[in-house]
Amino acid sequence: MISVLQDTIDTLQGQLAVKDKQIEQQAQTITRLTDALAAAQQTAAAAQALHAGTIQQQLEEESSAKKKEKAHWFRRKSKQ
Repeated sequence: MISVLQDTIDTLQGQLAVKDKQIEQQAQTITRLTDALAAAQQTAAAAQALHAGTIQQQLEEESSAKKKEKAHWFRRKSKQ
């Protein structure tokens, strides 16, 4: 009877060791994924800032072009 119980304990301890190793591997995976997510978020933030800057530049260029076009139209009217 004691040997059966000892075998059961040994089996359970072996299973527990396997589970501990799996948990450790999952913890390492979570750490890597968390780092990758943080890097992706930084990249996305940088891309958004760049895109916003590009849009702002386009808006400023369009506004400047419209002002020049208006000024050109006024000059033509005043010459007539």
